[in-house]
Amino acid sequence: MFYLEKFLAPLLFPLSLILVSLGVGLGLLWFSRWQRAGKIVVTAATGLLAISGHGWTANALLRPLERDQTMLAPSGNLPPDLQTIRWVVVLGGGSSDAEGLPPTECLSSASLRRLVEGIRLQRALPSAQLVVSGGAVFSARPTGDVLRDAACALGVPPERVTAQPIGRNTTEEVGAMAHLVGREPFLLVTSAAHMSRALEACQAHQLLAIPAPTDFLSTEPDGVWTPGDLYPSGAGLHHSERAAYEYLGRWRRRLW
Repeated sequence: MFYLEKFLAPLLFPLSLILVSLGVGLGLLWFSRWQRAGKIVVTAATGLLAISGHGWTANALLRPLERDQTMLAPSGNLPPDLQTIRWVVVLGGGSSDAEGLPPTECLSSASLRRLVEGIRLQRALPSAQLVVSGGAVFSARPTGDVLRDAACALGVPPERVTAQPIGRNTTEEVGAMAHLVGREPFLLVTSAAHMSRALEACQAHQLLAIPAPTDFLSTEPDGVWTPGDLYPSGAGLHHSERAAYEYLGRWRRRLW
């Protein structure tokens, strides 16, 4: 069931929907008498491409996910009540096991930004242990192991990093994390758009997670117009797909 979901869910992402629609529309235009229907489908798919690739659309989709998230101690000074925290937990966001590359190059952009934020917070907590999490999904090596090696490559002493290599999704990662942190409060580092879903999983396991979001993708208007504000882009499409991934994850969690 897990792998079925992993292969079917991307079909609901904007780019997949656009390509499938274009294929259907072109098929109708070339191989059927339904020319009008083919034109309508191709036109709708082209419009969807333009809309989903625009930064305005991406921001509109991401803002509800990131609206209530604020970065923890952006100046580096943690509040006194957090000075006794012993765990900084970084959830994985994907990795590869490509040979010949340093571990930092094997992390997805989300994983790398989460790791950097986790290291930043750990440095403000001299006695805290950095816990990096993530299992293996489509690679032989768990993301948690890649994150551990990357953390060490970025200067974290090996004895201050613990890899948690179990979990193919957020629910499984958090469930495995419960055996490690127990009922102690901990800083939970993940992407801002993903934080709400991660906190729901922690609450289900009665874990005392303190949100420390990073990897903010939505932007606020600053009054300065750039070409990126006017035209669709690959970055806009990517951000729309990130938002679609989170909405599908929420929908799945509520169904199961």
